Amino acid sequence: MPRNYNFISLPQQKPDRLNILGNEGKDKFGHDQYQLNNQRFSGKLFLSLTVVSPVSVNSGITVMGSDLAQQTLDATSAKYVATISLIQSSVQQNQRLLIPGSSLKGVVRSIYEAITRSCLCKTNAKVPDGYSECKDISQLCPACVTFGAMSWLGLVHFHDAKYDPDNDKPGFQTGLITPLFSPKPEAVDLETGEKVYYDKNNNIRGRKFYPHSYEEEVKPTIRIQQAELGKKFTTFVSYANLTKAQLGTLLIALGQDPENRLGLKIGSGKAVGMGTMKIDVVKIEQLNINRYLSYNSNSSALEGDKLQTLILDVIKSAKPQPEPKQSTNQPKKPIKKSANQALVQLKQLEELKEILNI
Repeated sequence: MPRNYNFISLPQQKPDRLNILGNEGKDKFGHDQYQLNNQRFSGKLFLSLTVVSPVSVNSGITVMGSDLAQQTLDATSAKYVATISLIQSSVQQNQRLLIPGSSLKGVVRSIYEAITRSCLCKTNAKVPDGYSECKDISQLCPACVTFGAMSWLGLVHFHDAKYDPDNDKPGFQTGLITPLFSPKPEAVDLETGEKVYYDKNNNIRGRKFYPHSYEEEVKPTIRIQQAELGKKFTTFVSYANLTKAQLGTLLIALGQDPENRLGLKIGSGKAVGMGTMKIDVVKIEQLNINRYLSYNSNSSALEGDKLQTLILDVIKSAKPQPEPKQSTNQPKKPIKKSANQALVQLKQLEELKEILNI
């Protein structure tokens, strides 16, 4: 199979780790209580996911076609799959396709890690000094603070994405996928003779991502169960005590930045162009302390123009802004490390846009 991936470079500065337990006041993190103020955000993001290229979250189970005869339509023959001997099934619930929240969280976290000064976690590759996985909760990188680490729950929770609840059909189709193989870290570029995964210092080149396009060179032969193109899934993401910059970075990772529209790659077959989904935030419910102080508190749900205003505002906070010009005679103020500082690395975001733009 030809190479169909690229690497997002690591920021020159090492991961920016915070002591989440020792800080006080507005910089303090924790799960003991909601911090309901203009510095922190808690609530829910309601998402709509549209299938752009075939999506299949493999259940790991291969079944007889006759077992799915009443569920899955063969797109090529327009017949149900009783005539197919074997098929790889997708994750489902009550005979409806399902994208597990853990799958969504992993995909979004990988983008969040790539565009912030975060560690390289869950890898056996040789990583540069300072980029090792966070294992001490008193020193966590931006991604580990938000998504969790060993002994730390994290501040966001992704719920399962369910197939269009307003559609009474299962939405299954059969598709074909080429045989897939495990990564080859020892691979060498045949033209240059250089290692593909590692640089001259034998450090990993960066974080690996697959583009949405794929030029097929290997004939697909394996039958799989997949979601139909154009179909929608719905889910929501709960978040608690996020800073404005953290919420903005999360929304950028979900593809909501108008300047950097990213499509997510979910499930099986990412190496062969599968798994592309477009994400839309349709509503945000902000937790409001008034709900606990009154029987008649107003809804905190934001939709339409108010929703877009909030999204643009928090995304702006996530990106570094030009510093105001200072007088040459005025001494520079020292930069104070804070949980509320901008998180996004613009160079890495631009690189990611080249791969995942939709």
